[in-house]
Amino acid sequence: MTIPSPSAARDAAPLDPTEALGWYGSWIDAWNSHDPDRVRPLVTDGFRLETPTTRNSGWDVRGPDAAADYMRYVLTAYPDLTWERTGPPLLAPDVPRAAFTWRGTGHFTGTLTPPGIPGTGLPFDFVGLEVFDFRDGRADRLHASYDLMGLLRQTGVLRSGSGRR
Repeated sequence: MTIPSPSAARDAAPLDPTEALGWYGSWIDAWNSHDPDRVRPLVTDGFRLETPTTRNSGWDVRGPDAAADYMRYVLTAYPDLTWERTGPPLLAPDVPRAAFTWRGTGHFTGTLTPPGIPGTGLPFDFVGLEVFDFRDGRADRLHASYDLMGLLRQTGVLRSGSGRR
């Protein structure tokens, strides 16, 4: 199955594995620095981010400023969040696309705003997958997948079988 990318040039070369790993290392370092401004130079002006969180909320994250705002939103809820890559990249053979698996850990000690849910202090440990399309050495599109409901249960935002706390 081919996943079309509206932003990736059809004649663009596939990614070099070393460059892909270097770029993703910079992405993880930016997130682990907890400095939203560090993600800006890693993405294109047309960057688009889709995650379970954005799909659930209807949040349209486009461009470097919105990418920084998204990072700020996540870190407001999970101030000690840390990421690690958990496997080698999977590279598309014909377009500049790479997928990376990761693990995120931390505690819900901030505030989930919106909707304004105060932190519970509970720890979390979850895994996911990020698929990036690249243009001119920067990310142009990110599609992330992870168990949002599992994360919300771990942090006490959702209770099993009873909905929100």
